[in-house]
Amino acid sequence: MKILLANPPWITKDGYGVRAGSRWPFISSLEKNGKRGYVPFPFFLSYAVSFLKKHKKNVILIDAVAEGLTDAVFLERIKNYSPNVVVLETSSPSINADILIASSIKNKSKNIKIVLAGPHVSIFPFQILEKYDYIDYILIGEYEYTLLDLIDCLEKGEGYFNVLSLAYREGDMIKINKRRPTIRDLNSLPWPERESLAIYNYNDGFCDLPKPNVQIMASRGCPFQCSFCLWPQVMYNEHNYRKRDPKKVVDEMIWLINKYDFKAIYFDDDTFNIDRKYVCDICNEIKNRNFKTPWAIMARADLMDEELLKFLKQSGLYAVKYGIESADNEILDRCDKDMNLERSIQSIKVSKELGIKVHLTFCLGLPGENEQSIKKTIRFIEEISPDSFQFSLATPFPGTKYFEFVRQKGWLLSEDWTDFNGNGRSVIRTKDLSKEYLERMLIVLQTKKYTL
Repeated sequence: MKILLANPPWITKDGYGVRAGSRWPFISSLEKNGKRGYVPFPFFLSYAVSFLKKHKKNVILIDAVAEGLTDAVFLERIKNYSPNVVVLETSSPSINADILIASSIKNKSKNIKIVLAGPHVSIFPFQILEKYDYIDYILIGEYEYTLLDLIDCLEKGEGYFNVLSLAYREGDMIKINKRRPTIRDLNSLPWPERESLAIYNYNDGFCDLPKPNVQIMASRGCPFQCSFCLWPQVMYNEHNYRKRDPKKVVDEMIWLINKYDFKAIYFDDDTFNIDRKYVCDICNEIKNRNFKTPWAIMARADLMDEELLKFLKQSGLYAVKYGIESADNEILDRCDKDMNLERSIQSIKVSKELGIKVHLTFCLGLPGENEQSIKKTIRFIEEISPDSFQFSLATPFPGTKYFEFVRQKGWLLSEDWTDFNGNGRSVIRTKDLSKEYLERMLIVLQTKKYTL
C-alpha cells in the first residue's frame, strides 16, 4: 500500500498560508524579495511519516507550503506517486481550500482513500463526513498512532471499531471512536522525517536567529489553561506535559548540525521551560557534549529567574520567545493566562542584561481589551524595548474556551472559516472595540506607527 501525507497548498491573493506546524494558522505576506519568511516545520506530519516508516510502511511526505507548490503542481505530484491513501493536514482558515484539494484528488482517482487530520476536523468530524462524501476518514487530535492503526486495518481488510480517535463511515452511519490518550512516551517516536523535505525553507527567524535554522521539539503539552490556545485544547484534548529523553534531544541537535549544517536551532515546544530540572538536564547535556551552535526557545517569562537564565546563557541560549499577550493584568486573568506580569517583566530585563535576545508576542482583542489596555501594552513595549515583537488578532478557533466565550457573548461576528486569519482579519469584537478598530490598530502596531 502506498501512502502520501501532505501539507497541501494554501496560496491566496494576500500571500501564503501557514498551517501545519503552526498553533495559530494564518495568511503571511511575502517578503520584499518575494521569498517566504516564517515557515513552520510540520511536526505532526513529519513524526507520523517517520513512525510509519519505522513500521515498514511505504510512505512519502509533501509539504506544499514549504515548497511553494501550486494546486496544479501538487496534484501532479500525487498523480505521479499514485498513492492508495492520501492524508491531508487541515486548519480552520484553510479548510475550504483543503476540502477543494481533497475533492480534486478524489476526482482524479476514485480509489484513493482521503484522510483529513488537524484541529478543525478534530472538532467537526461528523459534520465533515456528513457533508463531503469523498472524505473517507478523519484522524482526531494527535494522530501518529491513529494513522498507523488505520493503515494496518486497511492493509488487513479489518474493521475500524478498535482504532481510537478515528471517524469514518460504516454503511450509512458515521462512527466516531473513543478518543485516544495522548502519547505518554515521546521516545517511542523516531525523529521526524526531514530528508525528503525542503529543509532549508523552514524558518522562524525572530531576533535575527541565524539562517538556515531548524525547528525541533523536546516536549509536548502545557499545564496552563490559556483559553485561546489551540493545541492543548484540541490536538491534545488535555494539559499534560510530556518530555523526551534529554540525551536523545541533544543527539538530534548534533545530528542536524552535522548532517545539514544548520546555523541555529529553535525549540518550538508548547512551553519549553515548564520543568526546571528538565531544562537543566538538557543544558547539562549540551555543555557536556560541547555543542556550540546557538539555540532558541519558546518559554513563559514568569517561570524564569536569574539563576536559570544564566545557566541557559552558559549553555548557548541565543534568544527566547515569550508569550505576553497583553500588559493588562485584567485581560490576562480573563483569558486564564495565569501569568505573573511583574515577574515576567523582571525575567525579560534579566534576559536582555545577560545578552539573550528577546522576542515578545501579543494578542490584540482578548476579553476586556479597550483603548486604555492597548495603550498600556504599547507603553510596556516602549519601556521593555524587546529585540523584536509581534501582534496578532485574537482569533477564537473552534474547540477552544475562547470560541465558546465570544459566541455566548454575541461577539463572534463570522463563522466563515476563511475569515479566521489573525494576521489581518478580526472575527470578533470586544465590549468596547469594533472589529474595524481592531483591524486598523493591528496595522498601526505591526508597522509601529503609534504615538503615546
